[in-house]
Amino acid sequence: MANAEELNVAMKTADDSFEAVIVTKVDDSPYSIFTYGFLSAAILLSVAGIVYLFKFLTRDNFFTLPQRPRAPLEMDKKKRNDVLKRRFHPKYVQSMTKNLDAIIIGSGMGGLTCAALLSKAGKKVLVLEQHDILGGCTHAFENKGFEFDVGIHYIGNMEKGSMNRVLVDYVTGGQLEWKPIDDEYDTAVFQDDPPGAYKSYGICSGTANYKKKLLSQFPEEKEGIDKIFKLMNRAKVASGAYLIVKLLPRPILSFLNALNLHKLFFGDYIKLANQSLADVLDSVTKNEKLKAVLAYCFGDYGTTPSETSFIMHAFLFNHFVRQGGFYPEGGASEIAYHMIPVIEASGGAVLAGVRVEQILVEDGKVFGVKIKKFNSVEIRAPLVISAAGMVNTYQHLLPPQLAHTYGMDKIVDKWQVGHACFQVFVGLDGTAEELNLPAKNYWVFTSYDAEKGMNDYLKLSCEDALDTDIPLLFVSFPSTKDATWNARYPGKSTCAIVTFSNHKWFDEWKNDACKRRGVEYDNLKNAFADQAWSQVAKLFPQLEGKVIHMEAGSPITHNHYINSTKGEIYGIDHTKDRFSLENAADMRPETEIENLYLTGQDVFTCGFIGAAMGGLLTASKVLDRYLIIDLIRILGKARKLNKKLS
Repeated sequence: MANAEELNVAMKTADDSFEAVIVTKVDDSPYSIFTYGFLSAAILLSVAGIVYLFKFLTRDNFFTLPQRPRAPLEMDKKKRNDVLKRRFHPKYVQSMTKNLDAIIIGSGMGGLTCAALLSKAGKKVLVLEQHDILGGCTHAFENKGFEFDVGIHYIGNMEKGSMNRVLVDYVTGGQLEWKPIDDEYDTAVFQDDPPGAYKSYGICSGTANYKKKLLSQFPEEKEGIDKIFKLMNRAKVASGAYLIVKLLPRPILSFLNALNLHKLFFGDYIKLANQSLADVLDSVTKNEKLKAVLAYCFGDYGTTPSETSFIMHAFLFNHFVRQGGFYPEGGASEIAYHMIPVIEASGGAVLAGVRVEQILVEDGKVFGVKIKKFNSVEIRAPLVISAAGMVNTYQHLLPPQLAHTYGMDKIVDKWQVGHACFQVFVGLDGTAEELNLPAKNYWVFTSYDAEKGMNDYLKLSCEDALDTDIPLLFVSFPSTKDATWNARYPGKSTCAIVTFSNHKWFDEWKNDACKRRGVEYDNLKNAFADQAWSQVAKLFPQLEGKVIHMEAGSPITHNHYINSTKGEIYGIDHTKDRFSLENAADMRPETEIENLYLTGQDVFTCGFIGAAMGGLLTASKVLDRYLIIDLIRILGKARKLNKKLS
């Protein structure tokens, strides 16, 4: 390993070389100017690389591997609620807010990951959540004797020793176990000929296994299948640029752009990101059914194939294809339940039932937040990190004039949020074995042209939509994925249905209080839920007569519980523009207001790991440390330990 003396020699050599380049006479030809610029950039980057390499390789790793054995699953609901439903009260302000290092708005995966990482660095962090249950889209709720997971259906690359697993183990204190779901983790189901018939296509774990399955389903499409797998692998390599440009300081990015060197370093990413998923699929095959199967899971990020970037779909493909899907043992609420103690260990707190009304700014610098209740209590901290989403932060948490001064209104105008969501939660009589329910997910489509079906459906009037089959349904049975379910809820099972909706169908009630929207609203919501269930029951006839309880969440339900703006669940829409190099660099944790940061899915991508990576990026900026490099450095140690224990 390099020592300080060796580093000084290397730096002196680099400085001498750079000086030689500077004093060399450069003529006015474009070639010479480009050569000068390129050499200057190469030398500057080399110097920076030597400095950072020495810095990273000679200090202790930020991350450590879990040392404490996993504790048994906590079954006492009161003890769990003491953690997951701990509410804010002014009496806590004096004790909990003294000497705060940061306030984080929102307790979703992005906010909690950022808070846990800062806490591991010794920071005292206060996390404020407007809902009365902590965890954001990782939370679960109980009703009529059933537990329903809201947003965790399956997570990829959670095998022991993976980067995702090491990160999540670190922020949960190693107390969270992940179990693989069925090897065929997804099934895409399409209405086919004759009318009323369905055709199913299994999606399984393992790159070679999935490719083999696709070839068995489409034996005449070997060339196209080979091409798409090569492109997915190419995108896997190129997609590192998406992370890098969010971490690199803006002056370095500006320098690279000024000399057109971004095209040299990130050229492959630029090419792939600027193509839509539909464009890529059209280039590899003319088989419309194969295209539909390859694009089946666009609902996982909510943007149609012609609108999204190929890079986004490649992220998702590579997220699952290696090892399939995993699910947290004990259910989704285990995630927040084990992250909160990590935050509390450094003196911080995570509190529910408190809505931040305004981020406080003076002389261009953040100094705290104002709470909506309790006579607008002010809580002060030198840092404020918003996990409430870009639109909420810039449009609702900052005074309009201030947002305008810093150009944040223009940023909001540049983007739109994703489609609104509609969910159905179903409680069933019978165990998974009795009901023959698999531990997997189904994507159910009324047509192979899923994009047209969805776009046409969302353009319908509310009345016409009620008379139309829903063109896309995600169907899952969360109770089958959790080995502890039968011990906690014997003789019962659950089904989760997710689809997209038009928020305008429900706008009439958007200003009404939750659970006080009246009979007409309830009837409308139930009608959509009944339609979704009737379509599911055709695929699973054994579930007829087994429904004990059913309830639904409309777009305005999501507005209330997760503070969406138009019922969306994926934040800023994952369009092709979002993944351009310039926009990827702009959607970063830092804002124009000093000590105000963003985190979560709008900083990276949607989803559990996307939001967690947003938390990692924000913590990196706050701590002035490239945590992703520390995370990569510890992977070898994690894999050796896993191999030793297995």
